[in-house]
Amino acid sequence: MKATFFLALFLGFAGVLAAGHFVPWGAHVRLPSQTRVVANGGRAEQFLIRLPADRIDAAGAKAAGLRAAAPRGASALPPQLTAEPLLVEHFKVRDAAGNVIGLAARHWSADARASGTAWSLMIPSRGALLLTAPGEQPAALDTALRNAGYNAGTAWIGDVRVALAPEGVDTAIVAAGSDEFSGLGGKYSETWTITGVTDGGELHGTIELATVTRKGT
Repeated sequence: MKATFFLALFLGFAGVLAAGHFVPWGAHVRLPSQTRVVANGGRAEQFLIRLPADRIDAAGAKAAGLRAAAPRGASALPPQLTAEPLLVEHFKVRDAAGNVIGLAARHWSADARASGTAWSLMIPSRGALLLTAPGEQPAALDTALRNAGYNAGTAWIGDVRVALAPEGVDTAIVAAGSDEFSGLGGKYSETWTITGVTDGGELHGTIELATVTRKGT
């Protein structure tokens, strides 16, 4: 059942990507790419998500923690999956200058042996990008917030940075891309900076995805 759900989820998202690319809905405005050349070759680009403004939807089991339970933009999982370590999140995604340039989907799951994360970024004027990384522990963000003094049911203000895919980790990779991103490979880092949590569990802060890509890697 779980495998069927993930297959349906992947095919559905792939269908959205394909429709966004091939169906002539209209000409997309192409903003200048916020990229820079890195010293040893390739290019670096940062993508930004602002919380809660850019959160579209989320669905997850208890093991996923606050990000699944927060009331704004949260959906319910099918009953047969509520006990599984699973979290699906959808966001608007911005460039480094703060312009909304597309959509992002983040899927995380775990079993008794391992856990893994996959990001799918769709930028209509440029293409799609797939990022993957293993190793995120269940409710890792919740643990960091509790260590900083957050208590469930009460508002909290502070500054917590959590690297869910730390910079320099070889297994956090740019796995695939289309159009402008086709043929690129490389690494990425994922950093959540949380500056506040409401008494209802809504997160305030940012998610930063920093990529370094090269042709043919």
